Amino acid sequence: MSHSTAQQGVTQWRGYTLLLLTLVYTFSVLDRFILGILLPQIKQELLLNDALLGLLTGAAFAVFYASLGVPIARLAERYGRKHIIAICLAIFSVMTAVCGMANSFLGLFLARVGVGIGEAGTTPAATSILSDLYNKQQRAGAMAIVSVGANIGILIGFVVGGFVAAHYGWRAGFFVIGVPGVILAVVLFLTMPEPVRGAVDGLVENDTKAVPDLRATLGFLLQQKSFVWVLAGLTLMVGLSTTTITWLPSLLTRSHGMAADQVGVTLGLAIGLLGPIGTVLVGGFLANHLSARDLRWGAWLSAIGALVLVPCYVFLSLANSGTMAMAAYLIPAILGVFFQGPSLALLQSVTPVTMRATSAAIALFIANMIGLGLGPLSVGLLSDGLNASYGVDSLRYALLIVPCMALAAGYVYWRGSGFILADINRADAASQN
Repeated sequence: MSHSTAQQGVTQWRGYTLLLLTLVYTFSVLDRFILGILLPQIKQELLLNDALLGLLTGAAFAVFYASLGVPIARLAERYGRKHIIAICLAIFSVMTAVCGMANSFLGLFLARVGVGIGEAGTTPAATSILSDLYNKQQRAGAMAIVSVGANIGILIGFVVGGFVAAHYGWRAGFFVIGVPGVILAVVLFLTMPEPVRGAVDGLVENDTKAVPDLRATLGFLLQQKSFVWVLAGLTLMVGLSTTTITWLPSLLTRSHGMAADQVGVTLGLAIGLLGPIGTVLVGGFLANHLSARDLRWGAWLSAIGALVLVPCYVFLSLANSGTMAMAAYLIPAILGVFFQGPSLALLQSVTPVTMRATSAAIALFIANMIGLGLGPLSVGLLSDGLNASYGVDSLRYALLIVPCMALAAGYVYWRGSGFILADINRADAASQN
């Protein structure tokens, strides 16, 4: 197949594919974070402490989500990526509904493990597909649009989940979220095309037998210094964003006396309506515009955004009323996942064509094992430790971990920017060989 013919094939359906992948990510985030708005009721019914709640929101999901991403991504390097996405979407949607049947911590823990197993295969394969639909200068914008699925998912999860939980209980919240994902899986499986690998960048299409093994892939990525530094920034940002989203409903409920449905509507609207502004305009269009001049702007924008978040998260934790806490959260709501588009685009751009699904899985493994796995858990453990001294306000002081993570993220993004251009050239040369 010629490059021109391949490029026409991948661009013809890319708008539809982008829409489907955005919906997949919406359900992924929706199923992942619905638990946050349901935690107060789960804590009360199952008599759990904050450390166990942290395990449910973090490690129960993250360990399997992260560890299975790599082997599933290896399959995605060789076989149809859309089939893998559809199957995994169906699995995590079914397991979300199963969460509503749990009668104990162990039952809920195992159901959350199932959600993590299903979600493990969607993002690496989807990221690889996007990289075959959009070139280096367009990639951040496309991935930012998909990242808006996080805002939509949180909006639906918090608003619908909060309403359902307040009127019908936390179990019903899981049921109403799980079923639509199964329907989307069928639509995606039957209608979404599979793009040609590498065609949009004008790179040689490699035969599947030429796919490097995992050891060779790891060796190459470790030599890409920008990959290591940008991944460190992504890990910190995933950690602080998921930790905040997980524990903010509990903070507003405990320290400020807000009801579950009030918290759900307030946070859902803030994240769902304000979040796309930062995700698309800053992490997408602005990143695309500046990257057309210098590809290092993806890292620079992420660094600037992380530093802007530091004082916001301090004020959020120490606010003396729910109104002030939500005012402090306005900028974090706008910049909640702005970093995903530029970060994922850079990680893909410094990776050869035949390693992209695997590199995305490796990045997600590290970001989620450390950021998602340890972030909510560390806050839960610290909150329990501070309970004797601060009572219901222990959580607000535990959340001061978050601005420290934002400060560190700003530094590592800036540090990694210096290696990007050389690493892109090295990755393109490897794709041609």
